[in-house]
Amino acid sequence: MIKLMKHFAIVLASLLFLGAGIAAAQDRDRDDYYGGAVNAKEHGYQHGYREGLRQGRADKANNVAPSPEAAEAYRRSDEGFDSRFGSREEFQEGFRNGFKDGYNDGFYDKPVRQNIYGLREDYDPDRIPRSDADAARYENWTYQDVATDTGYRDGMQAGLSDIRNHKDFKPEKHDAYEDAKHGYRHEYGDKKLYQEQYRKGFLRGYEDATNRRYSR
Repeated sequence: MIKLMKHFAIVLASLLFLGAGIAAAQDRDRDDYYGGAVNAKEHGYQHGYREGLRQGRADKANNVAPSPEAAEAYRRSDEGFDSRFGSREEFQEGFRNGFKDGYNDGFYDKPVRQNIYGLREDYDPDRIPRSDADAARYENWTYQDVATDTGYRDGMQAGLSDIRNHKDFKPEKHDAYEDAKHGYRHEYGDKKLYQEQYRKGFLRGYEDATNRRYSR
């Protein structure tokens, strides 16, 4: 009986642990649809990655020997920094790491690391719920930060989706681009200004995903 009770206790503990893990994973998955970086280092990495990706592709196109450390953006490592994110030093550390990774992916034609933006293949930016559920994560951000980062992630996802589905290069045809309100909150003020920044971020994300430049 005692052995049976111990066995039952172990099984129960395992189930509780598994349940907690699943719940945590579900929370992370849910956040993937909304959230950007949650600290300075993470935010720096994301900014560095996108800058490095473009620099690596540019150096490859111009037959320049690979050297991410030679780039001015890498030396500064503060592109997009805002004191609201936290420590400048942590942002710069994350930026340099992200820049190197992005540079190598761009220079050597590797797939874009969509996972660093919390993106999944089944996420469709044209059918995202319009919600303020993510408000707490952006509590101290300006509307430019939220709009640009959210637009970039949505644009990257849209571009990757179009590539997988062999669709034409038409970022402006996406509902998310036209609507341009994902992540918007009334506290930001003028919705048109938010939408303008969102669309800029969306286009850049779409371009980085498809390795093409957009022109009307």
